Amino acid sequence: MTRQKELGDRGEQIAEEFLLRKGLECVDRNFHAQGGEIDLVMYDKKKDEYIFVEVKTRTNKNFGTGEVSITKTKFEKILKAAEDFFRKKLKTYEIPFFRVDAVIIEIEQGEISCEHLPNIGWEDF
Repeated sequence: MTRQKELGDRGEQIAEEFLLRKGLECVDRNFHAQGGEIDLVMYDKKKDEYIFVEVKTRTNKNFGTGEVSITKTKFEKILKAAEDFFRKKLKTYEIPFFRVDAVIIEIEQGEISCEHLPNIGWEDF
């Protein structure tokens, strides 16, 4: 396993634990769809909505912040993968209410910070 993959896996675990503490349920991890992957699929029972989460983990800002790496193209891939998730996992063509969130994990000198960016939309690009 590469160092980058290990870092990504660690970030996804941190993000999942962070979102579980917020009362969300984890439905799936690393859902692979044609053209993309969704890091975490969460469910908010109170709001009856699915949340497709993009996790970005950084150990420094040499390549920019996690937010800037979520592009319009990446967002489009997440939307297509979400549609695929509903068809394949839930066996439905009716798309229930959902949103796209990002969790930015920064790990620097042993310090871990999580930033939750809920409800990313087209206006964010």
